[in-house]
Amino acid sequence: FAHLMIPFPGYYDNVPGVTVEPNVEPANESHVSAAWQVWAYTSAAPDFLGNKATVLDPDSKVLRGGTNGWTCMSANPQGKKAWADPKAGWASAREAAPVCFDAAGLDWMKGWMARKKPLMKRDAFVWMLQGDLGFDNTDPFVTSKEEADPDQWIESGPHLMMFPKDPASTDAFTSDFTAGEPYTMFPGTDFAHLMIPASGYYGEETTLSPEELLDLLMSPPYIYILAALVLLLASGALAGGRGGSKAGTQLA
Repeated sequence: FAHLMIPFPGYYDNVPGVTVEPNVEPANESHVSAAWQVWAYTSAAPDFLGNKATVLDPDSKVLRGGTNGWTCMSANPQGKKAWADPKAGWASAREAAPVCFDAAGLDWMKGWMARKKPLMKRDAFVWMLQGDLGFDNTDPFVTSKEEADPDQWIESGPHLMMFPKDPASTDAFTSDFTAGEPYTMFPGTDFAHLMIPASGYYGEETTLSPEELLDLLMSPPYIYILAALVLLLASGALAGGRGGSKAGTQLA
C-alpha cells in the first residue's frame, strides 16, 4: 500500500512542533536585488521547500545557498532579455516564471534544453506556484502563442508537475487541460509529463469561446439545470398571467 504523499502549501499548519516561516515579498526592494529575486524564485514552491532551497539568478549565479537539495530559479525562456528595463528587472514574480526542482527534476530539464530524451533515475516533482507564460500543450518547444495551435495554447496558473522516468506512464491520463484534473502535457513525446493544477490554476486563462460555452451548457449536468430553470420561469410566467387577469377583473 506504499504511496507518495505530496505536501502542498498549508500542509504543516496543524502539525504540532512544525513551524514554517512565511515567504513574504520584501518591502521597498528593487526587483534586481538579491533579496527580491530570492523571494520571487522561491515563491514557486511551498514555503517549507523554498525557504531552504538554493537560489540562482538568471545567469545561474548563486544568490543564496540551500540545504535541502532543491533549487529555485527563473524559467522565463527569454531570461534577462524579457526585462523591459535592465535596471528594474522582472515586472512581477509571475513574469519570471519561477520554478523549483530537485536533482531528478534537473535531469529532466537538461534533456528538454538539449532537445534529447531526459535520462531519469526516478520520477521528479517540480513546482511552479506562480504559473508559467504559456505552452502549446502538444509541442515541447513551442512557447509562442503566435506559433501554437490556438486550441492547444495554455497559460498555466499555479501547478505542480510530475516528470516521469517513463513518459508512457502518463498515457492513462487525459491531455485535456480544461478538465480541471491532472492532465498530460506534451503527450506521446519523450517530454510527456503530468500537470497537476493547484488552486487558482485557471485564473490566468482566457474565458471559454462561445462555441465552447455552448458545448458546456448542452452537456450534463448543466443541460438539466437549464431545463429546470426554463420550467421554473415558465410556470412563474403562467402564474403571473393568471394573477394579472384576476386582478384586472376585480379592478373593473
